[in-house]
Amino acid sequence: MDINELAKEYDKQYKVLCAKVDGLKPLLNVYRGEDLFKLRRKMRIYYDMACECRRVYFMLSDYYKEEEI
Repeated sequence: MDINELAKEYDKQYKVLCAKVDGLKPLLNVYRGEDLFKLRRKMRIYYDMACECRRVYFMLSDYYKEEEI
């Protein structure tokens, strides 16, 4: 596996995690109390993971571009 393939895997995981967050959004109107707190916490974790995947994706995809300079 080369760096570009690894970058694509991180991008794919980013999209999967965003889909999970989007799938949980309708439940924000349904849950109350402790369940709502847990749901928001789970969504925040997924969102943080997605942001980290996106950051790593950009870092890996720009890896060879930095060497050319």
